[in-house]
Amino acid sequence: MKHNNQSGNAWFYILLTILIIVIGVLVYILAGGPMPRTGDTVGTKSPTMQVETMPETSGEFTDGLNNPESSETFQLDEFGAGIAERDIFRVDINGDNQPDRITRTRHENGTAHFYYEYTIEIADNGQFINITPNGFRTTEGPECALQKLQFTNSPKFRVVKISRNWRDTWETPTTATRTVYEYQDGKIVPTAQTEMEPVCDVRELFN
Repeated sequence: MKHNNQSGNAWFYILLTILIIVIGVLVYILAGGPMPRTGDTVGTKSPTMQVETMPETSGEFTDGLNNPESSETFQLDEFGAGIAERDIFRVDINGDNQPDRITRTRHENGTAHFYYEYTIEIADNGQFINITPNGFRTTEGPECALQKLQFTNSPKFRVVKISRNWRDTWETPTTATRTVYEYQDGKIVPTAQTEMEPVCDVRELFN
């Protein structure tokens, strides 16, 4: 009689365990968990490899400088003027397989007009030598940009600057000039200059 009672108790606990498992599965599914499928295995997924890709071109102007080594933002004065942000990029400018430096600084003046200033420096024995030509800055307005720069590093380092003179108003088109700069003998020098069509916004003339 005692043996039958022990068998009955064992079956009771087995059935109770199965019932608890079934209830747990039902609660999990009702709470939004996925239904178990045949062939599914339990385990952890390998982390997805993040592959960095170049941003797709949307037809909008870009100065060609991507992925800054460092970025800073600054507090403007009470008039909304001053340095707003600074980005530093590492680029091999002179082809010696050493990272040189380009700094892009945005200046605000408290109005809708602002400009980006570029500084180009060559790495030399742990120091940086400034080789920036004069006028390496933009001229920006709410209506049009009068001067912009675009950097490329393939097949070699090159900067294209397109600019035009202001006349009458910001929206008055004037003839633009395209100047190409390259690195030669320790300097960034102009190697070609072309007169272009009159425009309001010089960004329209970059390829």
